[in-house]
Amino acid sequence: MHLSVNFRNEPPGGPLSILAHVLIPSRFASGSRLLLLAVLLVLFAIVVPTAPSLPRPARASAPASPAIVAPAATREPPENAGQPALHPLRAEIHFEDATAQHRGAPATVASTGILVDIDTNQVLWALEPHSQRPPASTTKLVTSIVALENFPPDGIVVIKPEAVVNDFIETRMGFFAGERLTIRELLAGMLTVSANDAARAIPDGTFGMEQWLVAMNEQVTALGLGDSHFTNPAGYPDDPTMVSSAYDLAGFATAAYRNYPLFRELAANHDNNIPASANHQEFKMHNINRLLEIYPPAVGGKSGFTDLAGPCLVSIAVRDNHHLVAVLMNAQKMFDQSKALLEWGFAQDGLPPLK
Repeated sequence: MHLSVNFRNEPPGGPLSILAHVLIPSRFASGSRLLLLAVLLVLFAIVVPTAPSLPRPARASAPASPAIVAPAATREPPENAGQPALHPLRAEIHFEDATAQHRGAPATVASTGILVDIDTNQVLWALEPHSQRPPASTTKLVTSIVALENFPPDGIVVIKPEAVVNDFIETRMGFFAGERLTIRELLAGMLTVSANDAARAIPDGTFGMEQWLVAMNEQVTALGLGDSHFTNPAGYPDDPTMVSSAYDLAGFATAAYRNYPLFRELAANHDNNIPASANHQEFKMHNINRLLEIYPPAVGGKSGFTDLAGPCLVSIAVRDNHHLVAVLMNAQKMFDQSKALLEWGFAQDGLPPLK
């Protein structure tokens, strides 16, 4: 330890001089007294240990508020790292091949496709139904299932900056960071205008993208399907490792239609408009699934397109309480071809052609 005493700057009669006079006998000269006092102070500093300082208590940080505002029954994150915090819909889907009993389907130009009677779970027509291809925005069927299974429709999601889409090439709702939208409103964006920003906002604003993708792939397994693997919730950008099949997409559409009234409502609406509120701007959304306009029995589904996937369409149609699901992947004129395929399918159920 080094102790510095500045004698020159100490005024006569200052504190050191007074202390030296008190502690050191008067027979020593004034200068000697000050020198002896300095030595004593050094020895005192060495012998007497400095009292240890107490550690500063850690400042308690405010707990982070969850982005999703949901009832108390909302599930908490998992206790074990690596386990999905979101639970899947467990409703195994299996379709029986009945194509041998149904001949004469209209000529269809596509890479892969399927037509299923979901009342009997029979495949009426198929073209390489398990062939794996990029699914484009039909991916949002699975994103919708995970959201509907895990959150209430009125749960609030705070939009994070990473969910905002500024690229005009992408389909989007066009919201801004900090706006607050419900699960229902974001699902409306996904199922009406195929909004990529809505598909990203729910994962980003709830459990995070990593956990969400785990849940999406777990959902594939929980439905008993095996041709699909998802690497993003929107179907864009293109990723060669993200694949699905006509068979699996028919399974996803069947599961969503059977289990979620809100899915049936939003997918069937020609328009899903959302008025402005204190939480967000106004959104006017017209359904881009043109099959709803050209084929009255159509009640929803999901369209998609990327350069890698080509035009894709999952269609759900109902006539006289008969329910069909059609899937075409990489199919030009997908709306017209789906309409013809669905009409043929209803004829297999004994229904007359539409006038």
